[in-house]
Parts: sequence; structure tokens; C-alpha cells
Amino acid sequence: MHLRLFQVVVAASSLALAGVVFELIRRRKLKDELWLPWLFVSLMPLVMSFWLEPWNAAAHWLGIWYEPALLFVFGILGCLALILYLTVVVSTLMRQNLRLAQDLALLRHRMDAAERPARG
Repeated sequence: MHLRLFQVVVAASSLALAGVVFELIRRRKLKDELWLPWLFVSLMPLVMSFWLEPWNAAAHWLGIWYEPALLFVFGILGCLALILYLTVVVSTLMRQNLRLAQDLALLRHRMDAAERPARG
């Protein structure tokens, strides 16, 4: 009985999170390169909650006797993968921002140098 209630709660939570992700995609609040990982993260608990037997078998095969611990480990690994991916995206944006700032400074310098003889 408790397992079914747990599955329903996890499925409802997963669908609610997926709904939020879809709404953010629809409103273009979530950038193109970021929506797919968030959609994956939001729907994965839904899949895992109704597909328990393979996870139980995998947990026993790995010597884990408390099956939800395996799901917890995969959840943590998934969160770490998402954090790593987002860190790569942010690092790329920081490098692009620095490059744009340098290009802008160079253009301003050239414009100032071009205006000096004209004033002169």
C-alpha cells in the first residue's frame, strides 16, 4: 500500500516539475541548450517510480540490500552530471563575455585613435 502511494507521489511530483519545465520552455525562459537536461531530470523519477523490478535486481546484483539506496546514488550522480554540464555552459559564456569585452575595448580604442587626428 505504501509503495503505491509513494509511486503516485513521485509520479505527480515528476509531472509537476516537467510541467514547470515545459512552461519555462514555452515562455522562452529556458535557453535551448539547457531545456533538454532539465526535461530529462524532471521525467526520470516518473520512469523510475513505475519501473522498480530492474532497479531492485540491479541493487541486489551490486550487493545493495536497501534498493532505494541505488536510486539515491543514481539521483546524486544525475545531479552532479547536471551541475557539471551547467558549469561548462556558464564557463563558456564567461569566456565569450570576456572576449566580447576585449573586442569592445579594442574597438573603442581604435575609434578614439581615429577621432584624434580629425580633432587635431
